[in-house]
Amino acid sequence: MTTTFRSDIGDGIYGVLAAYAAANPARLARAYRARPSGQVDLPAAWVDARPETVAHSVGVRTRTMTPSVLVVRSPGDNAEAAQAFDNLVDALLDAFTAVPQFAAGTIWDSLAITDEELAVGDYLFPAVRFAFGNISIAEGRS
Repeated sequence: MTTTFRSDIGDGIYGVLAAYAAANPARLARAYRARPSGQVDLPAAWVDARPETVAHSVGVRTRTMTPSVLVVRSPGDNAEAAQAFDNLVDALLDAFTAVPQFAAGTIWDSLAITDEELAVGDYLFPAVRFAFGNISIAEGRS
């Protein structure tokens, strides 16, 4: 049985990011379906890691994914830029909260938001990771 769970979840998350970026280009310059290669306009966000566990039980396969989104801004310690980034994180939280199902038959029930730094060459870029917990789907096995 072929399923599209991974791509459906990635598309659903990307859909939220792309819609927000299209409506708020001054706040989020660009959204990506995966980590971009090369230089990007900042702030930017992309669908990042999507670790998954699979459990089998009496003809049912349960797939549980904990995907994440990375949001990155330009380096610098300007208080105004940091405040704008905090506002972006709050707005993205609202956008994600409005879409509890990234794909049919799924729902995310927890979210962790952590501060990080993204190393690119000799530079460290301030970043925030949204990590969604427990997105699962139960599929019949054939």
